Amino acid sequence: MRGVVVGASGSAEADEALDWALREAGWRGLSVVAVHVWPGRRGVPQAEHDHDVEQRHRQVLDMIDRGRARTGRDVEVSVELAEGAATDALLEAAADAEMLVLGRRRRGRIGRLVLGSVSSEVVERAKVPVTVVRKDVPRPPEEKTAFPDRPGRIVVGVDTSHASAAALCHGLEVAGTVGTVLEAVFAWQITTLAPLPGSWGYAPPIDEYEKFAAARLDEVVDRALAKTGVSLPADHLVRTVVHAPAAKALVERSVTAGRVVVGARGMGGFDRLLLGSTSRQVLEYAACPVTVVR
Repeated sequence: MRGVVVGASGSAEADEALDWALREAGWRGLSVVAVHVWPGRRGVPQAEHDHDVEQRHRQVLDMIDRGRARTGRDVEVSVELAEGAATDALLEAAADAEMLVLGRRRRGRIGRLVLGSVSSEVVERAKVPVTVVRKDVPRPPEEKTAFPDRPGRIVVGVDTSHASAAALCHGLEVAGTVGTVLEAVFAWQITTLAPLPGSWGYAPPIDEYEKFAAARLDEVVDRALAKTGVSLPADHLVRTVVHAPAAKALVERSVTAGRVVVGARGMGGFDRLLLGSTSRQVLEYAACPVTVVR
C-alpha cells in the first residue's frame, strides 16, 4: 500500500489538502505521496521540457516543506509528477493507496454539480477511500484547540447497505488507530423503513420505530466490529439514531466533527448528476473533510 496520496498544485485548496494528508499520515503511521499533474510537453523542445520537470519537482518539494512547517509533521513524503488529465493521473497514482486526499475548489454549486470538477470525478471513479478537504469553511473555535494530537470525532453515516458497512469499517479502523471517537449515525424516516414485522399495516408510535432503527444500527456496528477486529473503549463508540434525512443529519454533525465518512452507493450516470445522493449532498454542504468509501 502507498499510504496517503494527495494532489499537490500549490493552490490554497491543495495546500489545505496537503496539510490534512500530512496530519493523517502522522496519526496513522503512513507515508505520503504528493502527486503534481500538469498538461505536459505540448510540443516544446525536450531540453525545455526537462527543465520544466526539474522546476516543478523543486516547487513540490517547497510545498511539502511549507506543509511540514505549518503542521509540524515530519512524515516520509515522496513526489510524483504526471502529465495529462488530472483525474486519470490521480486515480492511477492512488490505485493501491490507503487513501486519496484532494482539495475542493471554491466554485458555484450548479457549476460544480453539472460541469463537474476533478474532485467530483475522482470521488465517482476511485476504488479507494477519497477525502475531500474544503478550504472555505471556518472551523468552530472548540475544534481548533480540542485534541491537537489526534483528529476530531469521526462521524459515519450508517444504514443497511454494503456501502455504508464499508464506510463504517473504514471509520472504525481509523478511529482504532488514532484513538479518537467514532459516532455511527443511523438516520431514518418512516418512509424509508419497511413495515415492522407483525404490524399488519398498523402505524406504531414513533418510539417503536426508533427502537427498531436502533436494533438495525446495533446489528451493523456489531458486524463491522467483528469484521475489522477493532476494539474501541466504550466512550469512543457512540451510536446515534435520529429521525431525519440522512444528509441533513450528517451535515449538522459535521459542524463539530473532524471528518464525516459516507459510503458511495455506486449509482451511475445522469441520474446521480441531477438527482444527487446522500454522499454528494454531504460533500456539498459538510463543514469538515468528507471521506467517501466504496
